[in-house]
Amino acid sequence: MRIGVPGPEDSGLSEAVAEAGGEPVPVSLPSFSPRGGVALRREWVADWVEAACEALRVEALLLEADRNEDLAGLLLAALRLDIPAVLASSPSTPLSAALAALGFWTFGGEPVGALLSEPPRSRGLVDSFSLSNALHAGLALGGGPEMLVHLAAFANETDSYGFSQMARVLAPERPAIADTRSSWFREHGLGGVLALLDDIHDVSTLGGDLKTLLPDPPPPTPPERTSPRILFVSARGSGTETVALVPRERDEVLGWCRTFTSEEAAAAAVREGELEEGDILVVQGCGPHGGPGLLRLDELGRAIEESGEEVPVFTDGLPPEGAGPLWFSLTTPEASEEGMIGHLQDGDYIRFDLREERIRVGVKAHDLELRTSPVESWMSGSGYAARYSRSALPPLEGAGFD
Repeated sequence: MRIGVPGPEDSGLSEAVAEAGGEPVPVSLPSFSPRGGVALRREWVADWVEAACEALRVEALLLEADRNEDLAGLLLAALRLDIPAVLASSPSTPLSAALAALGFWTFGGEPVGALLSEPPRSRGLVDSFSLSNALHAGLALGGGPEMLVHLAAFANETDSYGFSQMARVLAPERPAIADTRSSWFREHGLGGVLALLDDIHDVSTLGGDLKTLLPDPPPPTPPERTSPRILFVSARGSGTETVALVPRERDEVLGWCRTFTSEEAAAAAVREGELEEGDILVVQGCGPHGGPGLLRLDELGRAIEESGEEVPVFTDGLPPEGAGPLWFSLTTPEASEEGMIGHLQDGDYIRFDLREERIRVGVKAHDLELRTSPVESWMSGSGYAARYSRSALPPLEGAGFD
């Protein structure tokens, strides 16, 4: 079997494939991509790998990448080609754990060997039940908004309808119970995490039926950890919705808007000490259309961490990986689509009511509608980013091509 191996030809993965009796076929990830966010990069990787696998007559694919968006792009390519795929190494992040629970892992078996023994095709592993498992697993390990976006893309690719509603129901109910970097996880692994969850479905995986692979009895419960909860907070009048990462004990977040149309400007304001107590950073133009491609605000996250201050952020982009609380992200409609977030101005009062899961602003709806958003989309032009921006789905539908 010709097995696609992401990375250089002399990698250890190629050697493992050859030793198992397969034919390793190097499939390089693109070293460049159009300027934009993580969803745009994921789609670029998926298109690149799909074309490469077709040209190289790849029959199965190993899933291995350093970045979430690259790993998600590899799986998307496998789903589009409907070829078998398997994680090349043990899950070490919430997203890779979600992919394992989705069925793309052997839970103790030999990954390459699983591909050489008549494995199920990738699309056959993805349905509403396995997506529910993936969501539970990723959330239990602290997965946040970015993981939701990538899982939604897999659901959209396989016509598994209802994932966004599933996420809205399950995410607020599933606290994180372990950390992939903890000694507990190193000892018990993902199987231990899933064994502690009572709402896991018994689905097919590359290693066999899931529940037969889990430890019995379950391992001891890991030490309790403090992590932000995920809520879906909305505004009645405008139809705005945002994904909140907030402390479990908080009932509200309120303050006055400091608006920025770029991450760089917001980060500079934090580093230069320009914010006052009660300010809420509103970072516009970072969504699928405006970013383009859903920007992850890593630089802003570093600036806030370095400041040591508690700074709430309201954005149509993504929080950094492993972000702490007080991030309100994936806001829709986004600023470039004339969403409410693009009409906010410096000094506007805003309140996030976490009990009622509502957004309230101190500006009359009529006055807010009369304002013009300073953010434009990338819809003009013929490049990849412009084509993406014209047809990108909302974040909770995967933020991929429609």
